[in-house]
Amino acid sequence: MRFYHVALTITESAWFRLVRALGSIRGLKGLAVAWRNGSPDFHPLQVVARAVDSANSLHNLIISASDSEQSDPAGELSPARSLRQHGNLKDFCLYAHMQTTTRSPQLIPAAACLRQVRIVEHSLTRDDVRCLSRSLSLYKLILEGGVDSWLVIADEIRNGFFRPETLVLVRTTACSALETAEAFQVMIGAIQFNGSLRKLNLYSTTGFSDEMGVALAKALTVNTTLVQLDLQNTFTTSNSTYHPSQPLKAFGAEAYTAFIAMLKINMNIRLELPDLKSDADSETRVQQSLMRIELQLNYADRGSLVASNQTTREEWVNALQRLNDSCEKNEINCGTGSFHLSCVYSML
Repeated sequence: MRFYHVALTITESAWFRLVRALGSIRGLKGLAVAWRNGSPDFHPLQVVARAVDSANSLHNLIISASDSEQSDPAGELSPARSLRQHGNLKDFCLYAHMQTTTRSPQLIPAAACLRQVRIVEHSLTRDDVRCLSRSLSLYKLILEGGVDSWLVIADEIRNGFFRPETLVLVRTTACSALETAEAFQVMIGAIQFNGSLRKLNLYSTTGFSDEMGVALAKALTVNTTLVQLDLQNTFTTSNSTYHPSQPLKAFGAEAYTAFIAMLKINMNIRLELPDLKSDADSETRVQQSLMRIELQLNYADRGSLVASNQTTREEWVNALQRLNDSCEKNEINCGTGSFHLSCVYSML
């Protein structure tokens, strides 16, 4: 239910009854509740808590708030208590359309027992983001917002206060390419010596430059914990898609050369990089093709082959079979038979 009581042309008390009724639906898997500031007696979090208590099968909860909410002194109807007792709840999405920071301390405990949180950040301050990161013990964080959020999260990771296994950062607000590049560099510095992050997704509507690629490759030569890195220019959610808002910067030959050197050392990481631009020069295309060979070998698990000198012949044969299967299933990336042959030659 994404509509406010005003939009529904009903009273606050009727909205309360509607939310409680939705929570009592048998077999309910997902619930989205939205509200705006109302009268002094308008306490929607209490109603959400009651709805969660009633929805024993709930898996996904989205709370969308737009203004401050008074706390429940007794704590008897707090969402924190309800969510902690809710064993089925897997995903909590906090939509932070906030004019003040007074709501953050109330929603943080509610999310503290969850493994995955998505924060749509429109007006959170740096202190809000820092408070959220230190209060959440998460497997996965999806943070949609500006570069300020990236800087805070990078700082929290570098100082060891925030240790998620999967981090998705989406730049959705208007920022210059320079601001994005600076935030990207800070994030690279944070992950270089990080030992907890396993998957990192970065979405930027300004693209990724050669300088970014070279710096990232150097960091991944040191960091061997990260196993999956996705760099994309668009981001799609169930509600909307964020598209590039200006001409994109793209990796060139220098970046791909740096990735080749990195992949020869870091043999376990898997990369998803933006598509090559249609007007890319011939040297960039050659280096990208060579990089894809190294990447294809990582997909065939060559890291496990060279990790020990006791690797059996059967393990090598299985790796070659995986390489063959991968090229057959992904003809767009592998292209011609000569590319496949190059992969096999490099493997051997």
